[in-house]
Amino acid sequence: MNAAADNPGKREMILEAAKKVFLDVGFGAASMDAIAEAAKVSKQTVYNHFGSKEELFAAMVRETCDTMTLAFAEAAKDGNPEKTLRSIAQRFMDTMFNEDKLALHRTLMAEVSRFPELGRSFYQSGPAVIRRFLADYFKDQNLRGTLKVDNPQVTAEQFISMVTSCRLRSELGVEPIPSAEMREQYINNAVSLIMRACAP
Repeated sequence: MNAAADNPGKREMILEAAKKVFLDVGFGAASMDAIAEAAKVSKQTVYNHFGSKEELFAAMVRETCDTMTLAFAEAAKDGNPEKTLRSIAQRFMDTMFNEDKLALHRTLMAEVSRFPELGRSFYQSGPAVIRRFLADYFKDQNLRGTLKVDNPQVTAEQFISMVTSCRLRSELGVEPIPSAEMREQYINNAVSLIMRACAP
């Protein structure tokens, strides 16, 4: 049995410690030694669970992504596309405006030019998975006749873009995190546009 399967509790401790270290010093300055110290485990234990800093960062992204896709899949059981899309959009908003998620995204953008593999890892572990889920959902609704989606992949990307378009100002510190009322406006508008554009 490998280390991750043998002690999943340590894996979670390492992920939490890695997030703290990445937020404190950035990805480039973070070391596996510092992460091991923060997690109160040996460096070898960290390597037993994660082979590199990139793997650690990707695992944090995957963890968030897995939680989101599970919630999306549950929402999709409703059978009502408008309610499902609204639920998905709400989950997006709750996740992307979490303070830690915003901070980690700022860390990623600051480091990606020096660590291009980090950007690829982030995209494949997170956004690509979410986009694929939504594209598959739109394909399924197209087959069911509940929506008419000519290009599910593009529609998925555009829906995500509409929901996330207000994040940039918060990431740059230009404006505070949008209020619940403002988020609701973005959600309502994004869902309404998709429902009108894709009406069967």
